[in-house]
Amino acid sequence: MKTCQALIFSLILTMFFDKGAFGQIEIPIGAPVILREIQLHSTDWPKRRTTQSLLKLDVVRVLLYIFKEESGQTVTIRYPGGDEGNAWGVEFQEWLVSLGLPSRYVVLEPGSGGIDRLLILVESLSVEFDAG
Repeated sequence: MKTCQALIFSLILTMFFDKGAFGQIEIPIGAPVILREIQLHSTDWPKRRTTQSLLKLDVVRVLLYIFKEESGQTVTIRYPGGDEGNAWGVEFQEWLVSLGLPSRYVVLEPGSGGIDRLLILVESLSVEFDAG
């Protein structure tokens, strides 16, 4: 009886965790993979923005450190709705470009999930890996 229970349990685990009930485990080739997700709250956004004040922000320093153009990464800035949110997203994008991130790798999207923050994603396209 215990052998039968163990076999059933093993079958259930395989079904649930091997691309079964929880969906696809492996990331499809060509789908973006989020390498880093960072939030910038409006309370952390400097009132007077200069190169020095922006470089003091952890989010900016992290982005400049981890972004690698040659590995196909992109930075997606998700901004809050409305004109103010859009303007904030555009300004942040312009600052990143002025600090050295190539503009073609910095993308704006609406929908940060809150009116008081930007959501910044560093993404990379998944590529097929040949281990053999």
